[in-house]
Amino acid sequence: MGYSAADESFTHQLPTTFDQVHHPDSSWSDRCYFFAASPDGSVLLASGYGNNPNTGTGMGYVKVSLADGRHWDLMAGRPVTGADRADVGAGPLRWTCVEPLKKWRLDVEPNASGIAWELYYEPTAPMWELLPMKVTGADGEAIVDMYHMKEPGRWTGWVEIDGERISVDGFHGGRDRTFGVRVADKIDFWLWLDAGFADRAFEAWVIETTDGTVQYVDGGITHNDGTLSKRFVSIQHDVEFDGDRRRPAKAALVFTDEDGKTYRMTADAPHQDVNAYYGLPMSHCQYEDLGGGAYFIHFQWDSTDSGQLTETEGKSMALDQLMRFENDGDAGWGIFEILMGGQGYQRYPNWTALDMKSFTQDKTPVDRLPADSDVNS
Repeated sequence: MGYSAADESFTHQLPTTFDQVHHPDSSWSDRCYFFAASPDGSVLLASGYGNNPNTGTGMGYVKVSLADGRHWDLMAGRPVTGADRADVGAGPLRWTCVEPLKKWRLDVEPNASGIAWELYYEPTAPMWELLPMKVTGADGEAIVDMYHMKEPGRWTGWVEIDGERISVDGFHGGRDRTFGVRVADKIDFWLWLDAGFADRAFEAWVIETTDGTVQYVDGGITHNDGTLSKRFVSIQHDVEFDGDRRRPAKAALVFTDEDGKTYRMTADAPHQDVNAYYGLPMSHCQYEDLGGGAYFIHFQWDSTDSGQLTETEGKSMALDQLMRFENDGDAGWGIFEILMGGQGYQRYPNWTALDMKSFTQDKTPVDRLPADSDVNS
């Protein structure tokens, strides 16, 4: 235990100090995720940060993806103690809550990657608070035990890519917050999506075993006028992939709410290369030792290069594909995320589960880093 300044606040929820959490699993984390997409779907910005109090570490990432196939990946980490868990950032990456529930600021300070930004996020509709997420593995182990919320929003600010500054004013996007246990590489399959339309957004998540047995499902529609739909109790999905790649190209979805009402949606990927992969760094990544256990990693790659795409997919556990969604005559853009671990998913053989153990034995310090999917969503 470590009594800290936070413990002087009369807000305890457990009979222990603030540096202790409810479960000893090393995956326990407190994290955020943000994405921003251009109105034409040609640019995707994604980032997230998480503190893992049981391991005393924190890690954040930034991903930039363009329709021409260029990608930039940044990752930074640092030691975290109970006293500094409120510091949301590492290296040149920072996430700042400007006004709780109303405004966030995201910064990437100038660095060797060629990526920098100053972004401001504001919600456009109420958050969707998902039902408690509790999933156990075949042996009864808790592989998910966490709180999760999702929220659609809009962006202002700028991103600089290799010296070219681009305005993000008018970009659509969203954010989420998660805290608790999530052993990602033991989850067979999940699909979550954030589909944003002019006046509403679909926020949904389904977790299934390898044979398609549903372990968790929730979601709904959050409207710009402040109203929420009934909860989804079923999410049916049929995904068509980009050849033998892991990238989804098309999808058909059916959502059913607790009153039995159905919502049908289709998705496609007009810009197939606009996506964000979550996994281990590529072999040509640049590593910077920032001292005191802190580090910064960055690399650029091209998804039109079949070799680089194959390496990326082979080291990835999850993928955020930017897709165009259609529902009830309206079109919008958003994230379609697939994750596969555990035994994989029989219906979608394009994905094979990533065996993290194969990357942690007799490897370099970079290879021993946790997959950045651990801080996503």
